[in-house]
Amino acid sequence: MMLAYPSRKMALGAWVSFVAVLYATLMPFEFRDLSFADALEHFTQLSWYGLSLDGRQQWVANILMFVPLGLFWTAWLSGYVRGFWGHCLVGLFVALLALMTTVSVEFLQFWLPRREPSLLDMSGNFIGGVVGMLVWYGLSGPGRRWLAMLRQGGLAALWWVLVIYAVAYVLAAWLPWDFMVSWQEVSAKLASDHWGLWRAPVSDAVAGEWWVLRSMIVVVTAPVGMLLVWWLVKALSVLSGAGIFVAVLVLASVFGFWVELGQFLTVSGVAEGGSWLSRTLGVIVGAMLFLARDHFNPDRLRHWARPVVLVLLIPFLVFVAVLNLGGEGFRLETGSVPDKLDSVRFMPFWYHYNVSEAVAIGSVIFHVLMYFPMGIGVWLWCWGPRGITPHEGVLVAVILALILAVVMESGKLFMAGLRPDPTSLWIAAAAAWAGWQVCGAVWWGLRGIRDWGRLQPDRLTSAPGLGKSLRPRSVRSVADFPGIEPPDPGFVRGEEAGRNSRQY
Repeated sequence: MMLAYPSRKMALGAWVSFVAVLYATLMPFEFRDLSFADALEHFTQLSWYGLSLDGRQQWVANILMFVPLGLFWTAWLSGYVRGFWGHCLVGLFVALLALMTTVSVEFLQFWLPRREPSLLDMSGNFIGGVVGMLVWYGLSGPGRRWLAMLRQGGLAALWWVLVIYAVAYVLAAWLPWDFMVSWQEVSAKLASDHWGLWRAPVSDAVAGEWWVLRSMIVVVTAPVGMLLVWWLVKALSVLSGAGIFVAVLVLASVFGFWVELGQFLTVSGVAEGGSWLSRTLGVIVGAMLFLARDHFNPDRLRHWARPVVLVLLIPFLVFVAVLNLGGEGFRLETGSVPDKLDSVRFMPFWYHYNVSEAVAIGSVIFHVLMYFPMGIGVWLWCWGPRGITPHEGVLVAVILALILAVVMESGKLFMAGLRPDPTSLWIAAAAAWAGWQVCGAVWWGLRGIRDWGRLQPDRLTSAPGLGKSLRPRSVRSVADFPGIEPPDPGFVRGEEAGRNSRQY
């Protein structure tokens, strides 16, 4: 039996995850004067303390932080071994690596201001490394098969992409997963300002931003609606017309309530009736798009790609400006610009380090959603003229997102009550890159559907079950599509693409 070849990407992921752990745990790298003997004495006297409400967020964050380390190191080193005992040795090494890493960084935190090592943090870090290792061993086999199927595109791949998206959507909505564990905590949540029948009192200070975020929730929930109505068509094929409409309303309401219930059951979550309505509307919008799929012919839609981008450009820029600069009512304050510049910390994620985990996660998600459309817009602009997979333009999307982020963060210097955060530039670039890649992946996933408007109901409903008509081809054929930009030009074959481009 031949040894598996260790992927260079896995090796890179292993070392990147290790460096990221060191960066996150040792920030801000401002070491104070302290003797080694004092630090060692203090370290040996650490005691276990209870898991408080705030500590629960930190503990979950520590677990999540070490999961990539355990996953990538296991994936990399597993390529050098074979057999059960070889994989056991790799698992033992990764567990020890996670343990030694967390002990080392927690010990070094004695020399850092505003850092205090704890056994609770070490337990979370160690558990995260072990979870990452188990995730790789548990999902690497099925994961390879899923990846092979996704790379081939078609309805089966599209179905599973929507399933993965729905699971990721729910998990992201409940971050940082600090669920309540007692009735006393539930009572405290009921007496707090983190829930409301329409809008929670904690959201009153950002009323304008609140409406924008609710609109964004509608958009990001739409793919879940496509999945739910697809499943509905398969499970209840006898429904039609009014029956489907009623079923969609019920499913949308239940899904929105379920997500908001999870938000309420987390210590840091904010549960609101407005968010429930936004998620419900998002599911309905996605369901309507799915049911109206007959009208979506890519070869026709491509002619609208650039006009749509141009029409939405100005509203998008206004939208970004309002979110970034309108927090204090656009009040100019030029006199404080030098002081703000002097106080800016350029270390990535410095300001995220100084706030709670829930606020930091919310800020990252907020900025990702804000700059994500940059990648989508550039991809559509490149796709529009010919309707084939764009092979260039991702760098343009990243540069444009960086320029926009620089303008927005610089504008905060002149606005009262605001301060720039250089980390937003990194997030903007990553979000634009992700937007481009998502568009490419979706287009690739749809490449097997040559005529989206003429799908037969029996083929459509058999997709979730992966019936014979939609069963993936052999994994060996995946080599024909090594990346998200396959040689297949999409819905239209190469010779047909040239013919159609001449017709228009």
